[in-house]
Amino acid sequence: MLLRSTFAQRILFGLVMIVVLIGLIFLDGWFSVSGGAISDNNKSGILVALLAAALAGGGCVELGRLFRARQINPSLIPMQISVILVSLGPYWTVYITPSPLGGLALALVFSMLAAGLYQGIKYQNEGALLNLAVSGFAGLYLGGGCWFLISIRLFGCHSETVWGQVGYLLVFLACVKSADIGAYFTGRFLGRHKWVPSISPGKTWEGFFGGIVGAGIVASLFSAFSDIISIGTALWFGPVVAVTGQMGDLLESMLKRDAGVKDSARLIPEFGGILDLLDSVVVSAPFAWLILSKLGPPGQ
Repeated sequence: MLLRSTFAQRILFGLVMIVVLIGLIFLDGWFSVSGGAISDNNKSGILVALLAAALAGGGCVELGRLFRARQINPSLIPMQISVILVSLGPYWTVYITPSPLGGLALALVFSMLAAGLYQGIKYQNEGALLNLAVSGFAGLYLGGGCWFLISIRLFGCHSETVWGQVGYLLVFLACVKSADIGAYFTGRFLGRHKWVPSISPGKTWEGFFGGIVGAGIVASLFSAFSDIISIGTALWFGPVVAVTGQMGDLLESMLKRDAGVKDSARLIPEFGGILDLLDSVVVSAPFAWLILSKLGPPGQ
């Protein structure tokens, strides 16, 4: 009876996903600590990295569906090559360049060369412009976003504790998802003024600010009960992640509206597909990475 309510379904499946995700992240931290990854950075965070790359690759399938709804038929393999190569860039580019952003640029260029090689062998000139343009967009949107997500996980790669390994990633994901939750509930119960109805009719200004408050509270709690970020950092880290995350949600809504669909897929009841889960994460991750890389934990 409970699951007949779509609202109840959303809460139930949301809680299940949160528990599973937290469990996987802590398992990744335990594996890094117990498996000797501290002395080898390219082993630290590998479980999170593989999960992120797999989700990004699956997101390519959904992105391809959106394109096909507009009579654009990109080749899936070049898209996935671009996305997976860029996503895992923090691991393979470290052998070539010590610069993180230089590694990202190298991963993007290399992925486009790989996609171009595949295009030339498989299709020659047919659809080259469109396929490479779509592959480039997917590589930057999904691959680049997951590159920053994995890089946030690697901030803790030298820690000898599980919490130290995964704390940075947890504070980021907690903030971005608390913004989603805060925006959803505030908009549902208090929303009166539409934000951008031409793109997403359900989003309201009340929900937008509710998301900012939610992320700010969660970031402050992390500051109070852990040494991941200081209170000064938390007071603007949460709002920055909330605003950029909601812009990512809006970006995906724009893609779906142009394609004429409500959700990118029907993989998860009341949530949609992989893109619907990653939309806020991949856009807010670069901004979170920038803040965390510059400020670091208290005392540094």
